[in-house]
Amino acid sequence: MPENEAASVSGLQILQRGTLKDGAVEAVRSALLAGDMVPGRIYSANSLAARLGVSNSPVREAMMELAGKGLLEVVRNRGFRVVEMTDADRREVYDLRLLVEVPAVAEVARRGLAADDEPELRRLLKQVLATADSGDLREYLDADQALHMRVVALLGNRRLCGIVENLRDQSRVRGSYRLAERGMLAQSAQEHVPIVEALIAGDADAANSLMIEHLAYARP
Repeated sequence: MPENEAASVSGLQILQRGTLKDGAVEAVRSALLAGDMVPGRIYSANSLAARLGVSNSPVREAMMELAGKGLLEVVRNRGFRVVEMTDADRREVYDLRLLVEVPAVAEVARRGLAADDEPELRRLLKQVLATADSGDLREYLDADQALHMRVVALLGNRRLCGIVENLRDQSRVRGSYRLAERGMLAQSAQEHVPIVEALIAGDADAANSLMIEHLAYARP
């Protein structure tokens, strides 16, 4: 792998045998969200496969899947380029999150939680706060995603989960708005506390308002 390409995907981890394609999806996705892969730069499946310690095929399949989700684009005979989001693109994604993700969270509060949902949400919230304290952006993004997606999953709608996950990924390419660089990691983490409390209390109006405020940093 060329030196500049290797440096830009330094966060990629060597995959364990048996995970292959799914593991490649998660490894490349994680590098995209953490900002390790640079928008506009072209990456070859062969080079990334060598970095991950697997064959070319599962990595190419993984990159094609991420291209289908709008995170990469295919460059014929060259590889894959990280999508560069314009302000208009970001605005579209932000507006869609307001239309889809926010009402979904409010609906979870309206329906109420099952007995075992509260301890699980509190556990995931604790992880969000802990990773923010550690300052590890990659771990924070994973914990943040796990909490938000667990909330949406409570509605039991697989297609909705896929849509929300894709919108969140598109909005977070390049290091999630540089929260760490802007010193906003702790603030972002703390905003999850009242959201979880509103869900536990079954307060749909509060959950709706808090989610809108929480997504403000994603507004172009």
